[in-house]
Amino acid sequence: MNKTEAIELLNHEGWTKADARRALESINFKTNTDIDELTIRRAASQFAGAELIKRQNLQRAQKGMVTKRNKEIQLYIVQIEELTLKIGSGNSENSAELEKQVKELKDKISKLVQVNDVLKKDNRNLKNIVDEIRFKLTVEIKHLLNLQNLLEIRKRLIELLKSTLG
Repeated sequence: MNKTEAIELLNHEGWTKADARRALESINFKTNTDIDELTIRRAASQFAGAELIKRQNLQRAQKGMVTKRNKEIQLYIVQIEELTLKIGSGNSENSAELEKQVKELKDKISKLVQVNDVLKKDNRNLKNIVDEIRFKLTVEIKHLLNLQNLLEIRKRLIELLKSTLG
C-alpha cells in the first residue's frame, strides 16, 4: 500500500487528509514498499484518540466564529467602497457626510477585529475550563464506582452534587 492509498483509507474513516498525513509521518513509504493495513492502523492509532477529536472540534468552532466575523468585516468593506464611490460622484455637501460614514464604518471594522480576537481567547479559556470540569467529574465518578458500601456512595454522590451546584 502506498502513501496515497493509506491517506485515502484513513480519509474514508473520517480523518481529514491533513491529519492522515500527520499520522502517517512515522512510516517511511519510500524505503518500505510492502506496508500493510495493520501497520497503517498502528501508526494512526498512536495519533488518534480523544485529543484529536477535541482539537478538531475546537478548530471547527474557532473557524466558525472567525468566518462569521470576517463576513461582517467584508460587509463593512463593501459599504465603505460604495460610500467612497458616492463621495467621488456626489456634490461637496454630501461628500462630507459620506466621509463621516466611511470613518464610522472603518472604526466599526477595527472594533470587530478586536472583538474577534477577544472571542478567540475566551473560547480557548472556556474550553480549558470545560475540560477541567470533565476531568474532575470523571475522577469523582470513578471513585464512586469503586465504592462498595451504599451509604458511602450516597454520601460521596451528595458531596459531588453540592460541589457542582456551587
